[in-house]
Amino acid sequence: MSTTAAQSVATETASALRRLYFVRFAFAIVWALVMFTMAEEISPVAAVLLVLYPLFDVGAAVVDARSSRTTGSPVLLYVNMAVSLVAAVGVGVACASGIPAVLGVWGAWAVVAGLVQLFVAVPRRKLGGQWPMILSGAISVLA
Repeated sequence: MSTTAAQSVATETASALRRLYFVRFAFAIVWALVMFTMAEEISPVAAVLLVLYPLFDVGAAVVDARSSRTTGSPVLLYVNMAVSLVAAVGVGVACASGIPAVLGVWGAWAVVAGLVQLFVAVPRRKLGGQWPMILSGAISVLA
């Protein structure tokens, strides 16, 4: 592949990932605003929203893996998909036990998923457009 073609692929990949991170950010903001209106108890709607967030993360990881397949191995993205699927099931089960159980599952998922995001994004930072994922991963781990 020529240098120009490689640069074009890298530019297209970075652009696709930036769009993905913007969509993830917008989803997170809307999701958080809706959840804060229901923060007092786990209603059926809140339970659906709680399960939906990790499932959205699975979808985002699928899009990331497809968009960035030329940038390296997608193994960590597959790990992220698996962790988020397990988290969705865990959150769904924890909803029956109350808010403390949900927070425990959610917190464990946030730390693991955040670390995976960091391990994916930091090596790809030369590609461009990785800072939103790096910040997201860091915030997930710290929160």
